[in-house]
Amino acid sequence: MRLGLQARLIVVFVLAGALALAAVFSLHAQLHAHDAAVAAAVHALAAAAGNPQADMAKALTDASARIELADHAFRRGLALTLFAFGLLWAGVAGWLWHGLLQPLLAVARAARRIEAGEDVSALAQAQRDDEIGDIASAFSTLDDALGALRQRMHHDADLAPRAAAAAAPVVRATVAPAAPAVAPAVAPAVAVPAPAGAHPAASVPPPEPTPEQIERLRRLEDDLHDAWRRGELHVLYQPIHSLSNGGMRGAEALLRWDHPQEGAVSPAEFVPLAERSELILELGRQVLVQACSDASLWPGDGTAEHSPFISVNVAPAQLRDPKLFEYVVEALRKSGLAAARLHLEVPAAALREDDPQVDAMVEQLRGLGLQIWVDATGVDATDQQKWMRPSVSGVKVGQGRIRGRQDNTAEASSTDAIVASARALRIVAVVVGVEQLAELNVLKEQGADLAQGYVLCKPVGTAEIGRRLLA
Repeated sequence: MRLGLQARLIVVFVLAGALALAAVFSLHAQLHAHDAAVAAAVHALAAAAGNPQADMAKALTDASARIELADHAFRRGLALTLFAFGLLWAGVAGWLWHGLLQPLLAVARAARRIEAGEDVSALAQAQRDDEIGDIASAFSTLDDALGALRQRMHHDADLAPRAAAAAAPVVRATVAPAAPAVAPAVAPAVAVPAPAGAHPAASVPPPEPTPEQIERLRRLEDDLHDAWRRGELHVLYQPIHSLSNGGMRGAEALLRWDHPQEGAVSPAEFVPLAERSELILELGRQVLVQACSDASLWPGDGTAEHSPFISVNVAPAQLRDPKLFEYVVEALRKSGLAAARLHLEVPAAALREDDPQVDAMVEQLRGLGLQIWVDATGVDATDQQKWMRPSVSGVKVGQGRIRGRQDNTAEASSTDAIVASARALRIVAVVVGVEQLAELNVLKEQGADLAQGYVLCKPVGTAEIGRRLLA
């Protein structure tokens, strides 16, 4: 039966240990013999010195010969001992390399093969040869490690749709991105289907995510859990202006993430990750508290009539959280903000599901005196009766609808229908993502009430909001 490399290393280790132990005893004996030879030589010299008839030259030569022989024997014993210990340490080093480090490297190579999608069925056989040691038997945890890697790959497969969304044209999310070229984030945290009449390119499926994209999203998901504590997440505010007089009526709270390595991370990436782990509940609460606190310090007399409002996005998962009502009450109490100045933006998709729990939460929140706005960006107007309710105070329409109007596409009818319904129900109509001055005239013609976008103001800090209100 062939011994594995680890077994052979253990045999070498045991033999080297026995040899080293024998060498130590031998060296100890040689040391005593050396001391005895030196003592005998000294004694012989002393006896010769006391005998006038003794030949001192011969006595000296004999003593020197004895001491030299003892020295040679001691040096041989010392060399043997050093050799034995060298062999012992070589056995230890070999065992550490072949028995521990090399199997770990083999697992790492297997992980890379699995992530690259290679066939690893021959891995166990390859690990039985002498080149990498008998890992199949000696490193018994390899199968467990591979199993864990496969489970992680299932986790990555679940992340794949997120990566695909990130690789595709950026969609609106709960939090606004950093540049005008990216769609502002004031809509649901998940991708929504293209509205009727949209450009055909909007229906093209996103490309398959690469392993690098999946790995990047996994790292972001891990980093996101402590991002708020590390000060990487912060709240900015984008002003919302009146189309009748151009004045600033309020602002929307937008969460940003400045990653220490990645830089500015798009909310189209990190918001779905937060919803995946239910971290959205804590992040939503933090944004709510921060927004209410900042808005309470903005110029005004504190009343809803003469003070700017603050709009905060609420994800579908938050609407299903029984503690949301408690969090809102606590945020209003601590900040002293009037409830009428707080607007909560609810995704239209959350209201279309006819979820009794969501409906009850919306009514409960509205009972506090705050306003409920519906984010209808990317939502078709044909099912607006499901979310255009009397309990809704405002509705938001996306920038694509404005451009559809300018291009005379079928999207114009959807825009007109939503704005007309809003006016009939005396609901405030807000258009977001305005990037061109010409669009403002279109909005006025449509009968929209408020507008928000980079052409008016990019997202800024709370201090800048205060300065703009005083200007």
